[in-house]
Amino acid sequence: MRDSSLLQKNSLVAPSRCHGSRLPLPSASRTGSRTILSEASSTSAPSSPIMRLLVQSINHTLLKPRVLRMPRWISPQHSSFTLSELFGHSSFILVAVSYYSEDFLELRIMAVAGSAAMLFFTYFHPHGRVLWLPLKWNALFIAINSYRIGKVYFDRYMAEHGVSEEMKTFRSDYLSVVNGVEFYRLLKIAREETFEEGDLVMHQTEANPYIRIVVEGELEVLRDGTLTYVLERGNFVSESGLHAGLHLRGGIEACSTIVVAPPFDPSGLNNTKAARKNRVRCLRWDRSELMDLLESDRKLATELKAALSWDIVSKLKAQRQMLTEGRVKNPTAWTKKREDLGNSRYAAILQNILSSHTPEEDMSEVLSNYRKIHHIGDMDHERALARCGWTKEEFRLGKRVVRDLDDDYYEEDEFFMQPQWRMAKRYSSKLVRSLLES
Repeated sequence: MRDSSLLQKNSLVAPSRCHGSRLPLPSASRTGSRTILSEASSTSAPSSPIMRLLVQSINHTLLKPRVLRMPRWISPQHSSFTLSELFGHSSFILVAVSYYSEDFLELRIMAVAGSAAMLFFTYFHPHGRVLWLPLKWNALFIAINSYRIGKVYFDRYMAEHGVSEEMKTFRSDYLSVVNGVEFYRLLKIAREETFEEGDLVMHQTEANPYIRIVVEGELEVLRDGTLTYVLERGNFVSESGLHAGLHLRGGIEACSTIVVAPPFDPSGLNNTKAARKNRVRCLRWDRSELMDLLESDRKLATELKAALSWDIVSKLKAQRQMLTEGRVKNPTAWTKKREDLGNSRYAAILQNILSSHTPEEDMSEVLSNYRKIHHIGDMDHERALARCGWTKEEFRLGKRVVRDLDDDYYEEDEFFMQPQWRMAKRYSSKLVRSLLES
């Protein structure tokens, strides 16, 4: 009787234990999950009723499951997807496609489109929660790329509408290798100069801090009063190694005098009473300001370097034309003055480098390239260094050597410390040693 009552008691209690252990826990977890999701959605929901209704409508549209029905010969099962997932996939696809783009603007536009698609995916996420971390980062990327895109279109607009037709024609004729946008940036920091017949543009041995290009007229370049070559429309003035990659700042000693002479008369009379006068217009850049622009815009630096290379070819052709037109009376003296002009220009470049650049700025490679282009030999290089008060060894070390008063190289008389006497002493000592050895 006692056993039967225990069995009946266990049969009544056991089901209640099983029921109590099974049902409350899942219901509590479901309630907890609904609370979390509701709290997450409430934090991201807008306060305005109209905006809340709009967000709910978009949320319902993007998160509504859709079925992609495929032919049975491909797959017997149907695939489901949401529009939010499509935005996520399209974002990564656009990023992958942008890696194949070589155009700067196309890459930026695809980056903005991909980040915008990711915004929809992170805000209307299939799991029901807003992913704020990637959403904020993508919003920042959209702002940065949108600024760059706007800047590109603004520069293109200004290059088209902010440049006169005369300058557009000038670029097309003489600076076609320079892009229109880059040409507009050059014009922004340029100043226009006008010279009348008889004006002096530059005097030999004076420091010249400018780079110019002739827009109209003709200039004559004189070395010690001798005409060496002429500068016509489209020619650069005082570029000083920029075509070889030398980015020099400040003033550089002028190695020639540049004047606005009367128009050339083949008869040799140079009639000053002629109705046509030589009026010269130039664009002028401050050398230091132009170097800052070129170093901040590598594309412009490359294009301008190509334009300067073509300019050198044009000047060489103009020199040959001077010979055929009879503007050179003594070809031998003319050739000698041209050589002196080249050596003096190289010495002025060296002087600027040695006085303005720190030893950390290694320009030896660019300087070697300049020497190859203009056939500057070792002897010419040593003469230029001596003119600057440097020795070849000091130039190799990149610094001046301070000598003691007891050094045999030191001379008390300052007259014999001049560069030409140093060179004479060096060569005379070599000559004496060679005679003694023989």
